[in-house]
Amino acid sequence: MEFNPDTGALAPSPQLAHSEEWFGAYRDYWWNADFLDLMAQRWRLADRHSLLDIGCGQCHWSRLLAPRMARGVHVSALDRDVKWAAGDAAIASAFAAFGASVAFRQGDAQALPFADDSFDVVTCQTVLIHLADPLAALREMRRVVRPGGIVICAEPCNLVQAALANATTTDLSIDELCDAFRYALLCERGKRAAGEGVLSLGDRLPRVFQLAGFTGIQTWLSDKAAPILPPYDDHETRVNLAELNAAHDDARAALWESQVDGWVAALHDVEAQAFVAGIHAKRAESQSELRALIDAQCYWDSGATLTYLVSAGK
Repeated sequence: MEFNPDTGALAPSPQLAHSEEWFGAYRDYWWNADFLDLMAQRWRLADRHSLLDIGCGQCHWSRLLAPRMARGVHVSALDRDVKWAAGDAAIASAFAAFGASVAFRQGDAQALPFADDSFDVVTCQTVLIHLADPLAALREMRRVVRPGGIVICAEPCNLVQAALANATTTDLSIDELCDAFRYALLCERGKRAAGEGVLSLGDRLPRVFQLAGFTGIQTWLSDKAAPILPPYDDHETRVNLAELNAAHDDARAALWESQVDGWVAALHDVEAQAFVAGIHAKRAESQSELRALIDAQCYWDSGATLTYLVSAGK
């Protein structure tokens, strides 16, 4: 979810559906189960019978929420991407295993193809950060949720990643750290200028809820952190490390850089483009340093993120 190839958001390739590059095994570790149990109580999910998952992808998010809802819950899984909207038998079976049903549909989060007052729960995870008009999407979510229902959005502040330390950054100079933050800012501003969303929308999300007409807005932060610590001997760490390594493969790193180049071009700032090109030119050196640290079992990362959960009723 962040501003680097480890967790950054990529544009879809011709062969892959949106975000498919990042639908690896670690996505199943995004949340602590006991934290979701607590949130389910706060949201009274056990009393709710229908859920709309917007930008569903492979339904990672709704497969976590639906088991905490009323028995027999029906999930409507919406995605603009043809591949995800077509559904998947394995996903349907996963819902059926805990007594839920699911129906897939193609559609736009900013113009939902559902009637007013249709769902007990309307939700999305890391979707609004990729929309040109998240306010329009939230207004649509408010329209289709039932009176007494709830809208729940999980969105990050990715900019914070540039300020968090790991084994590759602890010895950097102040100028190098400032360059890393400048790169993150250019990704943020460039993505917005390109009309592709705001990767740090989480900070602003309560205000966007307010502008969309919601009242009774509540906000929490996920309590999940996923440290990578040597000797990397637990399954979650190994999965996390495998995805970190995969993200630094030449093909995927090049895809990230191509996306960033497009964002920064939208700023029409020659100096910014030259700066980003200079950062990208150091990729091989950075990859080599990272892999050497991992091979020596000296790489570590706090695994911290800043993910907001914002909800409101109607």
